[in-house]
Amino acid sequence: MASEVQSSNSTIQNVIQNNKEWVTEVQANNPDYFTNLAKGQSPKLLWIGCSDSRMAVDVLTQTKPGDVFIHRNIANRIPSEDLSALSVIEYAVKHLKVEHIIVAGHTSCGGIKAAMSNSSVGILDHWLRPIKDLYVANQQEIDELPEAERADRLGELNVVQGVNTVSKLPVVLDAWKEGRELYVHGWMLQLHTGLLKDLDVSVTSPKQVDNIYQLN
Repeated sequence: MASEVQSSNSTIQNVIQNNKEWVTEVQANNPDYFTNLAKGQSPKLLWIGCSDSRMAVDVLTQTKPGDVFIHRNIANRIPSEDLSALSVIEYAVKHLKVEHIIVAGHTSCGGIKAAMSNSSVGILDHWLRPIKDLYVANQQEIDELPEAERADRLGELNVVQGVNTVSKLPVVLDAWKEGRELYVHGWMLQLHTGLLKDLDVSVTSPKQVDNIYQLN
């Protein structure tokens, strides 16, 4: 049944065919590529971004398989109680020894826009609630902007909040205590230009984190 569905669906057929053509091209240029790829990974970057289909990390950063460890969800949230996000960060920092953690949002984010409205989006209402709270906390600043810029500004504030959350995590603080170089960055992908915008909120050491979060 599965093979029949696959063979009758042009979208799936195209994906499979594209994969085969890519493998053929890669092997022609480097016969040992997949043998080496299967040996393991040692990425320098952890990317925490939005699930939006336009946020193709490898394309917009021109990186290759094995270069970037990736975690994505709706509106690139990083709840301090989310075991999925925390597990990814723990593995990336403690075991893969990444050197950079990038919290990346993007302009025209549907999740951010939904958080600014009164329209229900089902179970996402719970997921987006903290972004709604972030909007309320910064509503005066945001509402003073032209309407077309408001959602993107909230998106930036959401990224900043994510950077702050990550930098306070025990696994990150422990890496700094060990003397490791680890940087937490906040970026925004500008969909209308394709360019990444550095929000200049990088945290590079425990000196930038309030002492109350630095556990013994």
